[in-house]
Amino acid sequence: MALLIVILFSYVFVTLFGYIVHWSLHQPWMGRFNRSHMRHHLILYPPEDYYSKTYRDAGSDSTTKFFVAISVPVVTVLILILAMLGLPLSVILLALYEVAFLGWLHDYVHDAFHISDHWLSKYTFFKKLDVLHFNHHADMSKNFGIYVFHWDKVFKTFKK
Repeated sequence: MALLIVILFSYVFVTLFGYIVHWSLHQPWMGRFNRSHMRHHLILYPPEDYYSKTYRDAGSDSTTKFFVAISVPVVTVLILILAMLGLPLSVILLALYEVAFLGWLHDYVHDAFHISDHWLSKYTFFKKLDVLHFNHHADMSKNFGIYVFHWDKVFKTFKK
């Protein structure tokens, strides 16, 4: 039972963290991080040029680096909380693996949305997620989720 609770807690933790960071990157007070993220939206993948044969990497303007850098202290806090609860190392490591996997999945799925004829595009679930992500590029105040949108629904930023 504890294992299931940790898996659920980690999922909620990671998806909320991803939503908050992505939403934050759209705020002018984020300075150069906002400008870097806007490069992705306005130059690399504007709505009228949303797809490419290969992913157009932002290079040094990549906000993935920002996600990773800010994740380290946040994940450290998660691990400390789990350790203070007296959970065994195996459960803590599983939570850490889940966090890393969900982070990787976030990045992979996001990049896949922008690649025309990606192998995932033959699946209906992916096409539906792609439409939601396209809506985010068309209206940058909506759909901050990448493969889950429950936080968008909670914070009223969801656009179908």
